Amino acid sequence: MHSWCILILPYLDQGELYKAYNFDKPWYGPNNRKLASRMPALFALYGDHHEGNTTTNYLAVVGPETIWQGATGVASDALKDGPSQTILIVENRGANVHWMEPRDLSFAEMDFTLNSPRGISSKYVDPAVVMADSSVVRLSPRLTTATLRALFTIAGGEQMQRHELDGWQVLPDGRHRPVRE
Repeated sequence: MHSWCILILPYLDQGELYKAYNFDKPWYGPNNRKLASRMPALFALYGDHHEGNTTTNYLAVVGPETIWQGATGVASDALKDGPSQTILIVENRGANVHWMEPRDLSFAEMDFTLNSPRGISSKYVDPAVVMADSSVVRLSPRLTTATLRALFTIAGGEQMQRHELDGWQVLPDGRHRPVRE
């Protein structure tokens, strides 16, 4: 198995690096290990990339209820909650995942508290996520654990609405409204 970071290299103008990677060998094998120092800067938080850095700050959250269910992709019609309400990629600072390593955060084991190294965390107060519709959203510290969990599921049926300043809220009776205090 290989990291999604490797698989998307051709789409990041990193075709030469992609071609140098040997998919017949493990990511940590001798040939592939030589490529470790060539981590593209965009896999590190803005301003954190430096020579020799091999730790990515962008991870997927994997599990049967998420968009990252395993080796096969999820069809767009499987996103019953909608792509604008489904998290695709998260910022993480602290899990120390090598950019070529096929390891991400586990939905079943992650911490749903913002700015925890075992979940979504950043050098910024409001960590960012990439939604399945490709939008980048900063998460408010007021976001509840239940709402964050709901944003990872693809077919939970939660009714949500996003407010630009306050984030999301899920109401138990199915109605939705923006969060305001």
